[in-house]
Amino acid sequence: MKTLTNNSTSKMLLENVLLSNFTGLSGEISFEDGELSHTPVFRVVNVVGKSYKELNFWSPEFGFSESIIDKGDEKSGDGGGNMGKLGVPMNWPGELQGVPKGRELLTGHILKIGVPAITSFEKFVKVEPNVTVSGFCIEVFEEAVDFLTKKYDRAIPYEFKPFDGSYDDLINQVINKHFDAVVGDVTILANRSTYVEFTQPYAESGLSMIVPVKSEESQKAWIFLKPFTTNMWLATCAIFLYTMFMVWFLEHQSNPDFRGPLSTTLWFTFSTIFFTHGEKLHRNFTRVAIVVWLFVVFILSSSYTASLTSMLTIRNLEPTVTDIAYLKKYNLPVGCHDDSFVRKYLENVIGFPPGNIKDVGKEDSIPEEFESQNIYAAFLEIPYGRVFLSKYCNKYTTIDQTFRFGGLGFVFPKGSPLAAFFSEAILNISESGKLKDLEKEWFSSSPKCSDKTKTESLSLHNFWGLFLITGGTSTIVFLLFLVNLLRNYKKKNPFSSDENLWSRIVKLTKYFKNGPIVTSAPKADGGEWRSSSMDYVYVYNTPELPQASPETEIEMA
Repeated sequence: MKTLTNNSTSKMLLENVLLSNFTGLSGEISFEDGELSHTPVFRVVNVVGKSYKELNFWSPEFGFSESIIDKGDEKSGDGGGNMGKLGVPMNWPGELQGVPKGRELLTGHILKIGVPAITSFEKFVKVEPNVTVSGFCIEVFEEAVDFLTKKYDRAIPYEFKPFDGSYDDLINQVINKHFDAVVGDVTILANRSTYVEFTQPYAESGLSMIVPVKSEESQKAWIFLKPFTTNMWLATCAIFLYTMFMVWFLEHQSNPDFRGPLSTTLWFTFSTIFFTHGEKLHRNFTRVAIVVWLFVVFILSSSYTASLTSMLTIRNLEPTVTDIAYLKKYNLPVGCHDDSFVRKYLENVIGFPPGNIKDVGKEDSIPEEFESQNIYAAFLEIPYGRVFLSKYCNKYTTIDQTFRFGGLGFVFPKGSPLAAFFSEAILNISESGKLKDLEKEWFSSSPKCSDKTKTESLSLHNFWGLFLITGGTSTIVFLLFLVNLLRNYKKKNPFSSDENLWSRIVKLTKYFKNGPIVTSAPKADGGEWRSSSMDYVYVYNTPELPQASPETEIEMA
């Protein structure tokens, strides 16, 4: 009532309602503090046909009572009030003496169950010459019957009737009351649901595209590039060149092995990937950068080897056709089962020309259609596609693009209560795990297909942290070396106040390029000098590499 006080009209209406004071069919109606001032009392009436019988009273305060005694402002129950039980017999519809238990499973006769006599995939329904029926759909139906028999303690007699015709014709037999139900791999569709009653689906359904896989011979020539993605290769080359430049910059001034062209540094950095290099490093800064680089090389080479090995030992099945647009563009023929709704779906929904849609027949004839190039793709319902790929997993694959339908279900006449009972049974066997066990029993993959796993190429996303570490280390080492270089240069060659910035940069560049090589005193003959501890060999004072004067030296980092 609080919401009625938002405007003047509602407030006036509320005030008039609260002033009400009269006696109605349910008793006195008056309000006190916004609530009914008297506890309501109701009379329970048992209606049977066109007559009725008055039973006990009921009130929120006393529950069921034979009578309510009114004593002025107080009421009291008489006859042993009971809050939960009526206390007197009731007449139920059908002249039942007890409380009805709800809907009951009533059959009354032997159910004639229609099944498809000829199917493309016999794992779903198979009819033997002696009219013995087997298959996944049949076992699901039998499990549902077993559940209903145990729950309702009532046998459900039935017999299977094979029908030789299309699925639409089989459903029409239910509409015409020739069959009481249809059990088989029947897809739930909107137009079919208009005329018959479907149960809950016991298997998913949709349209999958099956295509051949590419020959492995065409993929082996460049398989050595596949362990890394293109971005990964570019990032590896970039970090390689960056490390090479840092090594050259750090060693160029003090190490004669890096005095020459950049090719020496390039060879040095590249050789760390495969074997121990012969060039010696003089600076501790360089050693730090190279240690981190060697760690990166170890991780990258190990990952590359593992990925390449996996690609060579595990088959990667790449489809020859990747999407429907490709089939339409080149006007390629496709296949499906002629006796199913799939043909109309391919024509009306997906838009294939009728002349490009071929009948693929039974399961074992599909590979022959592909090999003879009568079709370039086969459109099968998802359950059929799984059965087909479990047998031919090494030659064919499916495209992820699918079209979903309502699933596979049992068919009953429109309005039949049996559809609800069997839906309940299907949900029960699904939740109990029995349906999953039946799927494993009938549709288990071949052992040769169980290990079919595609090895993905390693991307930059997998190693960006590693590249960040080595790039960051080289950059930090470079900055520390640069600061040390500037400090040493200022000690030996202080800038004059009249020099401009450009001349200082030129001098610093020349100092870096032609700076002295730190050596010990040469031998008297002026030839080679070899360090017994470091095994360095320097050419001293030659035309190819002139030695700076011994008075000038640079501190080693």
